[in-house]
Amino acid sequence: MSAPLVIRAGASTDRGLRRESNEDALVVTAAMCAVADGMGGHEAGEVASALCVRTLGASPLFQLEDFRDFPVLEPEPPRDIARFRAVVERELRLDPEIPDDAIEAVRRVRSVLWQADQHIQHAVEGRAGTTVTGVWLLPVDGRMLWVVFNTGDSRTYRLVAPQPGGRAGEGEGGPRIEQLTVDHSEVQYLVSIGQLTSAQALVHPRRNVITRALGTGQVWEPDVWVLPARHGDRLMLCSDGLTNELSPAHMARVLASVPHPKEAADVLLQAALRTGGRDNVTVIVADAVQPGEYAPGF
Repeated sequence: MSAPLVIRAGASTDRGLRRESNEDALVVTAAMCAVADGMGGHEAGEVASALCVRTLGASPLFQLEDFRDFPVLEPEPPRDIARFRAVVERELRLDPEIPDDAIEAVRRVRSVLWQADQHIQHAVEGRAGTTVTGVWLLPVDGRMLWVVFNTGDSRTYRLVAPQPGGRAGEGEGGPRIEQLTVDHSEVQYLVSIGQLTSAQALVHPRRNVITRALGTGQVWEPDVWVLPARHGDRLMLCSDGLTNELSPAHMARVLASVPHPKEAADVLLQAALRTGGRDNVTVIVADAVQPGEYAPGF
């Protein structure tokens, strides 16, 4: 049986150097954290992202001792979405590290995100939407798991586990991070079918056009992954205002060398501002620790 773990996190957000307001929002609890990047212009985008993280932060799901006590409230999905979900659930069942009941946790995360989608639609009547990425740390059948979710192009990364004899996050060539989420954007689709390289995607004129979002009345379906959680895991969640300014190598070096989660988040944000700060910037650095264990940042 895995030892119980909780999240200890540090976060930082800024409107950047070229925007009049900050349409990003974030939430951090002992079991869940998330970043939302609103879109739709001043006020409307702020409302969408704020409603998203407020719905997540207020949901009983992330506070229950047994997540199975939370009802699945989402209506029956369209046939194509149902087929997509069946594929995801089949892959989870085939993973020996993931308990079967993790599928029920995934269904409940989708249910909360559907509630957020509905709250935003009712508040802004389709005039705005938001991306969201988040992580939920929970025990399932004696194992600690990360449930990672995203809609849009906000991202979640993980610092790669330390190599024998190396410092945390170091592999060949230095520290490294892996992207756990996949962007829902036009350029990511073109990369996935081989029409663009990752380097070309970074400068493509439509790189900010996303294909899924909460609250727009269009496709809101999140991608959800389940990963084993281990003591000492370090995850980073961020809006594209960070990833459009900093390279993965730069982010990895900060995450591997700055032990304090809040300080690491601040360092990353300031680096994004120095390199242009062209958009709102939000970052959460989340560590998995044992309850009561001291972790910098709290």
